Amino acid sequence: MTPVPSQRRADIDWIRIAAFGVLILYHVGLVYAPWDWHVHSPHTIEALGLAALVTNPWRLTLLFMVSGIALRFMVRKTPPAQAFRQRLERLVPPLLFGVLVLVPPQSWIEAMEKGSFSGDLWTWWLSEFSPAGLRDGVPLNHIWFVLYITVYSLAALALATSPRLFDRLEAGLGRLLAGGRLLVVPMIYLALLRLLVFPWAGLTNHITDDPYNHAMSLGVFLTGFLLALREDVWTRFERMRWTSLAVAVVSLPALILLSQPVDHPPAAPANLVFAIYQWATICAVLGFGSRLLRGADGPALRYLTDAVFPCYLAHQTLLVIAAHLLKPWGLPVGAEASLLVLITLGGSLAVYEVVRRIGFLRPLWGLRPSPRST
Repeated sequence: MTPVPSQRRADIDWIRIAAFGVLILYHVGLVYAPWDWHVHSPHTIEALGLAALVTNPWRLTLLFMVSGIALRFMVRKTPPAQAFRQRLERLVPPLLFGVLVLVPPQSWIEAMEKGSFSGDLWTWWLSEFSPAGLRDGVPLNHIWFVLYITVYSLAALALATSPRLFDRLEAGLGRLLAGGRLLVVPMIYLALLRLLVFPWAGLTNHITDDPYNHAMSLGVFLTGFLLALREDVWTRFERMRWTSLAVAVVSLPALILLSQPVDHPPAAPANLVFAIYQWATICAVLGFGSRLLRGADGPALRYLTDAVFPCYLAHQTLLVIAAHLLKPWGLPVGAEASLLVLITLGGSLAVYEVVRRIGFLRPLWGLRPSPRST
């Protein structure tokens, strides 16, 4: 095995930034989607039900995969105990800050819009974090992703504490995914999950009761973590990029046809095509990214790489508040949606610009302590 060169992998950063960008825009779309969300515009766009199928199968799975890859690059020269501490220091403060500060305005607005609460935010907060409220569970909203990444990172680093076991797993997985099996074997795994586990488990985003999500998301996270430094695997992704893209392009229309009506549970054929499209798209993104973007470093990338996590933390709170405040204006859908995109993306970047300059706020938003404070 030839190790990956030590220079910065710009492609992984670009893919992560793009995936988060798609996720944020997807959340804006949920304000208009034909199903329930935290807050809903007076306008409903039925076509978004079908449009969501373009990104739903791979959007979060790609993020988990890339997160595992990025973690391996971050800790490849770090002792496991130090890596554990670094991950906890980076992820636990924004996790707690998100749960206590960023999510309550969202759940308060949702409760008011749905008629289950009429008090102020502080009363809502006290109710949510009272003994009775905690017994019912605390809404995580989009912070569920931070919780999952924290737990998955610790699981991956636990494997790294046993170098012999880790090396055997890495070598075994590399052999299992040799040649064209890199495209086929994960498809089979994801298809089995979709056919056998998803119909009864669903997708809950509750960490203690989410077997399908864990089998899928932790599976790809660990796959990325184990194989990130194997140049032979990246060569395979690149060689199969056109094949992967062709499979994704062919399977997407089939998925859309098989998933109608979109408000009904998908049947077995739709679940099978879902998995095929899911992994083919991820392979294509990783293959083209590795081929075209490895050296695409620069100031813009470094800025966005630093900004993406704080923007993720901020975006949904800004979006829910904006959608709630804009609703009484009765704007046309185009104007309203444009304002929501502007407020969500522009506001998230504005939050980043503020918090990155304030030393004590940086850890709460997932940023490393400022070098100027040392």
